Amino acid sequence: MALRALIRAGAISLAVLAAAGCSGLPTSSRVQAGQAIDNHPPAVGNIEYPPPAPGASQGEIVEGFLDATGGANPNYDRAREYLTRAASADWQPHSAVVTLGTPDTLSTGPDTITATQTVTGLLDSSGHLTEQPAGTVKQAGFQLAKVNGQWRISSVPKGFGLWMNVVQFKRVYQPEEIYYPAANASTLVPDTRWYPQVGLVSSLAAAVLEGAPPWLRGMTLEPLPAGSRLTGSSVSIDNNGVATVNVSDKVLAATPEQRTGLWASMLATLTQVSDVRRVVVVVDGARLQSTDLPDAPSVPTDVGYTVVSGNPAQLIARTSPTTLQWTDPDESIGTDVREHNQFKTQPTLPTISRNWYRIAASADGSQLAAIDGANATLGRWVNGRQTQISGFGTGLVTPSFSSAKSLTGSTVNELWVAGESVPANRSGKADDATIWALDESLPLDDAQPQPVSAPWLRGMTIRAIRVSPDGERIAVVAQPPKGPTQVLVAAIVRDKKGHAQSLTTPLRVAASLTNVLDVGWVDYVTLAVLDSDYQNTVQVTNVPIGGLSSSLGDAPGGQYLVASGGGASSIYVETVRGTVVTKVGATWQRVGGLTAVVAAGT
Repeated sequence: MALRALIRAGAISLAVLAAAGCSGLPTSSRVQAGQAIDNHPPAVGNIEYPPPAPGASQGEIVEGFLDATGGANPNYDRAREYLTRAASADWQPHSAVVTLGTPDTLSTGPDTITATQTVTGLLDSSGHLTEQPAGTVKQAGFQLAKVNGQWRISSVPKGFGLWMNVVQFKRVYQPEEIYYPAANASTLVPDTRWYPQVGLVSSLAAAVLEGAPPWLRGMTLEPLPAGSRLTGSSVSIDNNGVATVNVSDKVLAATPEQRTGLWASMLATLTQVSDVRRVVVVVDGARLQSTDLPDAPSVPTDVGYTVVSGNPAQLIARTSPTTLQWTDPDESIGTDVREHNQFKTQPTLPTISRNWYRIAASADGSQLAAIDGANATLGRWVNGRQTQISGFGTGLVTPSFSSAKSLTGSTVNELWVAGESVPANRSGKADDATIWALDESLPLDDAQPQPVSAPWLRGMTIRAIRVSPDGERIAVVAQPPKGPTQVLVAAIVRDKKGHAQSLTTPLRVAASLTNVLDVGWVDYVTLAVLDSDYQNTVQVTNVPIGGLSSSLGDAPGGQYLVASGGGASSIYVETVRGTVVTKVGATWQRVGGLTAVVAAGT
């Protein structure tokens, strides 16, 4: 056991050095401060795990096998040395359990060893990583038999894939965005999946052909015809960086819109890999045709598609109970930047009564929204003129503005709000969690919040919402009648005119967080979450959608969170003391002169 511990310590030390500071998550219920997983970490070398030692015990064989499953060899040749020939043939390592610490092994029957370990994430066969609630534990029982006098694993549990600690996982796998075309507009929406370095381009191309995951379907174009897949062993890349993607002839039955969407998805997804400069999609050696396809498209815009950008939102500061002003974090935040030439086109912000809270603003600042102190009235200011909307809901949360494209190419601007709906006859208790969207283009006196269908919200209480930068997804903090809060991300299904109609069945993220107060978008694939633990310690957590959470540190007294979309350094927290803090170095520090901050367009 001492030798095995030394080998593991050396392997982990090498991985930590190679990963340049990546750190694993702790086993406690609190997410500790640490570096977030980089979206595109550098490739690192493989670690050679030792073969089974002569005379190794049953427990040492199981432990050595679990260690060796963390190797980067796609065939897992070293891990298979711990198995009998029959067990090796049966073992299909298409999924992974991401663990914390080292496994405990115990003899639980004749020639049976059971391994137990705390789990932080599950990676399925499609490459989707799902964070697990804190304290999740998994067990796996292994049968052993002697082969030529040496113990070997003769049977692995059904469905058993890989067990990899966080350090091993980050070394072998990396997150990549698979882009799918939205149904209502020429927009590409990302879905994060994790793949090893070996065969990466082929894995990405196969994921594009596979189609969007369930939580995005309804918002994206219809899946390609059944049987659409890669042909040949892999995607080839020539010396000029041209990736040739051979697809089956089933793709020929796709509609023109699906073909163009396929080209756009392949271009956006495959060119993330540094070796790929251009993509060609072919069927039986002939280029797949689509409407208005250029001779040599290299980016999605060449075929009419856009990928959401990560440009940070302009900030608005509340410097007194009634005063709002445009501000710039790169200058002296709290200073009215309309005095600068580049900001003189920004509209003058209205004076807002001290009784309005949870302020939101449209991207250009021409519209503001806020909630009254009773959380039952939505206030709107359009070009300085105010109107109030009440009677439709209670327990209203911070509003969110969004912009999305329609099929005609026009922009659909909406104001979102959530709470508990009031019955039509306004009698009885308001208890149906509801999300509403309001069309900003309607006359001020005519615009009313319209409910967006989301049956999965039934029985829950909504704590916060925030629409993504692309206007195609929404993050929702909801709490069931019994149990912890949940951070849910759903796609927005729109009609032909681009108006929101319903939300897809959501994807749950940040399962380790149990008392979430607020949420924002750090970028187009990452959330910032404000949460509190059982000791009322408030922290900000970085939550990659389809990744593992990591703490950004404690923000004492935090109540609301504002993320401008400019990364983790552009997050602000409003406190119960009427102050605003932002992260400076390793700590959250007060921004002088502000009582609240608004990221326009979020």
